[in-house]
Parts: sequence; C-alpha cells; structure tokens
Amino acid sequence: MRANERGVKLPEKKFQDLLQAILRDDLAAEPSYYITRVQTFEEAGVPTEDAGLVVTMSDGSEYQVTIAWSRESEAGAWGP
Repeated sequence: MRANERGVKLPEKKFQDLLQAILRDDLAAEPSYYITRVQTFEEAGVPTEDAGLVVTMSDGSEYQVTIAWSRESEAGAWGP
C-alpha cells in the first residue's frame, strides 16, 4: 500500500472491506477452494465492536479474523 499524502491512516473498516473482497474474489476464481464463505463480524452476528471477518471453510470449520490497527507505516500513513 502507498503512503497517503494527507496523513490519514487506513481505517480498520476499510482494511476489513479490502480483505473481504480479496477472500471473496478467491471464491469466484476457485469455487472448489477451501474457503466457502466470508462475512463481516456484523453480517455473522458476532457480538463485538471490533472489525473483523468470519471465514467458513469447506469442511464447516470457521475462523474469526479480528482486525486491529497496530502502527503507522514508515512513511506515516496508509494510502486510499
């Protein structure tokens, strides 16, 4: 990702949306892949204020990916 000239960090929600799109794109490209569903915590009804995703695998197992901002990049902030 590029540094944002405005000095604004990439919000957790935006990162969540980007990661979800990447994972869902894999579903379209490889339908027999192990990931069968990707939902935000909100969509899955996870009772939390955190940003994150619930990833369901073909065997029915689920993984929760919590997204938490940890630090800015060396250049200052993330790009759009």
